Amino acid sequence: MRLIAILSPTDKWGTKTEYTKLRKFLQKDGYIRIAPEVYMRIVQNRKASEKHYRRLDQVAPKTGTVRLLRLTERQYNNIYMVTGETDYQEKTVGINCHIMI
Repeated sequence: MRLIAILSPTDKWGTKTEYTKLRKFLQKDGYIRIAPEVYMRIVQNRKASEKHYRRLDQVAPKTGTVRLLRLTERQYNNIYMVTGETDYQEKTVGINCHIMI
C-alpha cells in the first residue's frame, strides 16, 4: 500500500518556513519525492497508513492544503506514463514493495 501526500502551499507570510519544515519531516519519515509538491511512502497495511495520517495531521501547516491519498499496489501499478522514462528507483526496485532503499 502506498501513501501519497500532495502539498499545496499558499503565498501567505510564514508559509514557506512551515512547508520547509513539513518537507523535512516527510523526508525523515521515509517519504520519497516523486514530483515538486508530491511525496510517496510505502506502508504495510491500512492500520499503518492511519498512523501516518495522524502524524501528518499533527505536523501539517495551518495555511494551504495537504491531501493524502492511499493506494494499493495494484492501483499504483496501473499508472500510465505519458512521456519520459522510468527513473532509477523504478528500474532498481520495480514493483517489489519490500525492498528498502
